[in-house]
Amino acid sequence: MNRGGRFNEILLALGNRNYRIYTLGNICSHLGMWAYRIALQWLTWKLTGSAFWLGAIAMADLFPTVILAPLAGAITERVNRIGMMRFSIIFTSLQAGILAYCCFAGTITIEIVFAMALSLGIVLAINHPIRLVIVPNMVRRDALPSAVAINALIFNVARVAGPSIAGGLIVAAGDDAWILGVGLVFIFNCFGNIAFTFALFSIHVKQNIFNSLEAPLNLIPSEIIAGFRYTFAHQGLGAIMIILFIVGICGRTYIDLFSGFVETIFGLGADALGLLVSSVGVGAVLGGFWLAQRGRIEGLTRIVLLNILILGLVLIIFALSQNFYIAVFAVLIGGFSMTVAGTGEHTLIQASVDEKMRGRVVSLYGAISRGCPSLGSLIMGWIADYTGLRLPIAGGAVICILVWFYFYHKRGSLIGALELQPKIKTS
Repeated sequence: MNRGGRFNEILLALGNRNYRIYTLGNICSHLGMWAYRIALQWLTWKLTGSAFWLGAIAMADLFPTVILAPLAGAITERVNRIGMMRFSIIFTSLQAGILAYCCFAGTITIEIVFAMALSLGIVLAINHPIRLVIVPNMVRRDALPSAVAINALIFNVARVAGPSIAGGLIVAAGDDAWILGVGLVFIFNCFGNIAFTFALFSIHVKQNIFNSLEAPLNLIPSEIIAGFRYTFAHQGLGAIMIILFIVGICGRTYIDLFSGFVETIFGLGADALGLLVSSVGVGAVLGGFWLAQRGRIEGLTRIVLLNILILGLVLIIFALSQNFYIAVFAVLIGGFSMTVAGTGEHTLIQASVDEKMRGRVVSLYGAISRGCPSLGSLIMGWIADYTGLRLPIAGGAVICILVWFYFYHKRGSLIGALELQPKIKTS
């Protein structure tokens, strides 16, 4: 397809009133959320100076997804999706407002930060699968690929811009009033999600689109168990989930320890933190564009394994670096490899899964891909409090390299299980 044709497909998706409004609100929400995560990380480090607490807050933010995602996947088929999404975004606005108030009033404590992060993590664990499935309810089938691609692009661009906004606001407040800068970031997140709330209430989707599953609620546990059995009995899907689990814990946790690296290793401030996180986002955007342009399944298993190796190597460079700009370049490459590997894994899952099991397998994928990095952050943070920040990152990188070595020698069977299926495109 030529470039003009691809641009026309993007216009086709944005030509839908509901999706266009949703996209504008989604931009505001993602910008606010990425700014919030940087402010939360900086606030945690300033209050405690503890790598363990950095990991604990990251776990509170994301780990509920591990526990609740399989249940949330079943609930998604039984509720009014847009109604649940409105509730979760309203809650996100209120949570950000409470944190901002505590910062401005000088009453913020690490216990409040943890409680607020955990409460939002629980709500977003329910919201995450709804966000994955709601787009098909707004666009025609022929516009769905471009709509999904637009969502991914928004996410990764916000990953770049959000941390820069957070760093700018904190730096503008000054070293003596840094907590006011953090409060301003929370206000920014609050208003971003208020804008998304208005967008969601402006969307008019016919209620009959949300067809509740007729199966009784008491079948949910057996449905979840059947999904687990199918996944790990499948030669390719089971291997992908194991790779996701190990690399998620050992190779994707470094971002949550950036605050400690910036201040204790490089002796810099919040603007440097924003640059470091934004560099990961730039790499992620580049990786997503490259994989979308590639556009085919063949050879994707090898690409996933290669990028796990690259991720391990650049994390060793990052962990041992004495120069901040070398670290920035290393995490940029890391963002590229992490996105190519993660998106490639997701594509291979979608290409090889049985249609009847798709929802449950994708929910399990979401639980592992979102929850394991937060569990890894807690583990790495705990280790870092005893050994320093460099050792756990380097050790996790070595484990990623060992994962590559093990599964590279099994690549033939993985290719047969994951790629030799009815072919679909990645974009």
